[in-house]
Amino acid sequence: MEFAGRLKPMRLALAFLLIALFSCNGKKTTEQEGKTPPATEQGDAEKGPRYVKSVQFVYPMKYDTCRYGEETTVSFANNRRYVVDSAHVFFNQRLIARLDSTEREFQFKIPETKCGRNNLKLIAFHSDNRQGVATQSFVVQPGEAPRKLGYELVKTYRHAPDASTQGLIFHEGYIYEGTGLYGESTLRKVDLEKDKILSVLSLESQYFGEGITIYKDKIFQLTWTSRKGFVYDISSFALETTFDYDSQGWGLTTMGDTLVMSDGSHKLYLLDPDSFSILKTIEVYDNKGAVTNLNELEYINGKIWANVWLTDRIVVINPKTGAVTEELLLPDLLTAAEKARLDSDDDVLNGIAYNEQKGTIYVTGKHWPKLFEIKIK
Repeated sequence: MEFAGRLKPMRLALAFLLIALFSCNGKKTTEQEGKTPPATEQGDAEKGPRYVKSVQFVYPMKYDTCRYGEETTVSFANNRRYVVDSAHVFFNQRLIARLDSTEREFQFKIPETKCGRNNLKLIAFHSDNRQGVATQSFVVQPGEAPRKLGYELVKTYRHAPDASTQGLIFHEGYIYEGTGLYGESTLRKVDLEKDKILSVLSLESQYFGEGITIYKDKIFQLTWTSRKGFVYDISSFALETTFDYDSQGWGLTTMGDTLVMSDGSHKLYLLDPDSFSILKTIEVYDNKGAVTNLNELEYINGKIWANVWLTDRIVVINPKTGAVTEELLLPDLLTAAEKARLDSDDDVLNGIAYNEQKGTIYVTGKHWPKLFEIKIK
């Protein structure tokens, strides 16, 4: 853990202050399974515990960062007014330690759990049915750098340079593309082999089109800042319904029976495709920290692939943990002359579509003159 042995003076002072206010000593214990006992704000002497402010975590401190597989010390202090008979410690609601009256710390190996914010909870048991409760959050991230993927170029296609690509899907032999910019946003169906746009739907000028995906023969399309999405019939592009969300809309893909949305942060949101409510939030981290600017998305073989805005980087994300497990760097798809005609602050790599039958991936960028079919090595 980053704080181990390297506390800054202010944090040392805080730790010493806690210890001065609370008495503590420690021994090692072992991890055990269990569930958190129910707790309420106010206790009833006859029906439940009486809660008192008696304990405080010493380590880890809030916003500390630790990594998968790292063994760290978890410690707490108690107010001398309340004698600790025993204590239970929970990690994300899972019991990891049972401490006796003398133990105030133990060693804990961080499991490959979800990235981002994780939580510790301490319940200290005192006499007369009193309990003290303390909570602490800290950040977990992968310990190893993502594996770098290689690729081979399969084929190059023409790409409409007027298309500010925001979403890309390959479905039943055709490319479906969502494009952006106010007054220029569209939904398109494209025949790559014939270099022909088969269908185009223009969005109203107040909408900036963003990511698209397909679920049960419906096309879902986000907008950037309007917080409104559209659902179309895949055959006719007829608008069937709209939906709302509480953030910006960037990328969108389908993972099983859920939609996955990005909003430009380091978070991905799993949405119910019927109610559009958020089922789960995934925080995305690599070994260096939070991976922000997650943009266009594609679900490929159990992983979420995401363009990182303003870069030539695609990250491959484990949806169970949010860890970036692989990355694909594509800096040389366009020639220097082609790049020179683009806006380097906006016309960047954006667009990932998977051809499951061939096992190939289509990639392009905003206003790029070309679309590339690649195969991962």
